Amino acid sequence: MHLPPIRQLQYLVALRKQLHFGRAAAELNVTQSTLSTGIRELETTLGITLVERTNRSVSFTPAGEQIADRARYIIMQSEDLITEARGFTDPLALPVKLGAIPTIAPYIVGNYAYSLQSSYPGLQLYIRENTTANLIEELLDNRLDLAMLALPYDVGRVKTWACYREGFHLAFSKNSKLVTEHVPDFDALPDESLLLLDDGHCLRDHALAGCRLKNHKKIHTFGANSLQMLIQMVENDLGVTLIPDMALGVVANRRIRTVPLPRDQFYRDIGFAWRKGNSRETVLEDFMSLLAKPD
Repeated sequence: MHLPPIRQLQYLVALRKQLHFGRAAAELNVTQSTLSTGIRELETTLGITLVERTNRSVSFTPAGEQIADRARYIIMQSEDLITEARGFTDPLALPVKLGAIPTIAPYIVGNYAYSLQSSYPGLQLYIRENTTANLIEELLDNRLDLAMLALPYDVGRVKTWACYREGFHLAFSKNSKLVTEHVPDFDALPDESLLLLDDGHCLRDHALAGCRLKNHKKIHTFGANSLQMLIQMVENDLGVTLIPDMALGVVANRRIRTVPLPRDQFYRDIGFAWRKGNSRETVLEDFMSLLAKPD
């Protein structure tokens, strides 16, 4: 298949815009005869008439209008290709797309974004929040550059790096009838008194790994999608929950007590995932190094 040159498509788009050979040629800084010849060669390549010419006017055939619209899109895609190619020689020329899970994003992403843009002025940063599984899928589809996750997590075809480890705290109502201030035997809790995030949130998996429950009837069937909702239920002594170090601020000034849990048993690692073979891996590593452990 003989493909038309991009330049001929530019001629067509300019002529569709100007509807005048002289003005279209001037827009592209070519002679009128060069533009006219290019349009005829494009028509020959495609085997259809795109433009009807008279001494005084230019009109596009229905096919010409559709081809001009398609040509405009192809030119835009070609320009994007050039922009992306420049990104390989200057990795900061392209935006950075960062994802974070809901149990991390509200607590540290703002400070992290500030550190990034302070260190790299002019950097375009786009941030989105989603569950771990969805972020991994977006990494693999090249819709994200980096994902801020809680590890360990079976991430398969992406690479990961853990920046630091944080512990968990048991949270319960100050007037709780369910537990004392001492770390409980989780299997001794009343049935359905352990409040956890819904399936799909890795915080649930990390909490369960630490609890080492023998009886899963202790887990409340209610499934929350935010720590804030769990905290409201805990405050009313509807159950107990586990919260990570970075989220302790959400219980400040609430009728809630927290007790540190053994860090060798209850923990998660905060880190990143990125797609294997990413052409900007070196600069992404520099970005990741800016993540500081919260005080």
